[in-house]
Amino acid sequence: MTHRSNHQVLNRLLTVLQRSLPTYLTYASPWTHKGDEQAVDVLRHIVDDQQRLAGRVADHILDEYGPVVLGDYPLDFPDTHDLAFDYLLGKLVICQKADVAKLEACVSEIMDDPTALALAEESLGSARAHLETLEELAAKAAKAGVSWAKP
Repeated sequence: MTHRSNHQVLNRLLTVLQRSLPTYLTYASPWTHKGDEQAVDVLRHIVDDQQRLAGRVADHILDEYGPVVLGDYPLDFPDTHDLAFDYLLGKLVICQKADVAKLEACVSEIMDDPTALALAEESLGSARAHLETLEELAAKAAKAGVSWAKP
């Protein structure tokens, strides 16, 4: 893999971290009600983890490769405005699964840069842990009769 390819992969990794649904929801402010406190805390933790990792990835890109290039948020994220947070848990799980797959691809594509590989692997491990937590929360919401219907 070339120097340029690692640059592209790291920018894709950064986009996954910076343009995730949890990050988007910090701006969209989903509707919450009593009982959502644990899920809101989980979302904050996920966003904090992603932002911390994103900062380290961005620093590595700038130090070793060149400019940071972020992609856009997915086009369906604006559809989440004004929805209840417990309802959005299923959507968060779907998006987190997609992010895990993207991070797996990034890990497999990085070559000859141990720092970049370590950052990608750490991001993947963190994303997998976040997925497990979101799946648990979504299962609780589903038991209460709340679920996200897959389009």
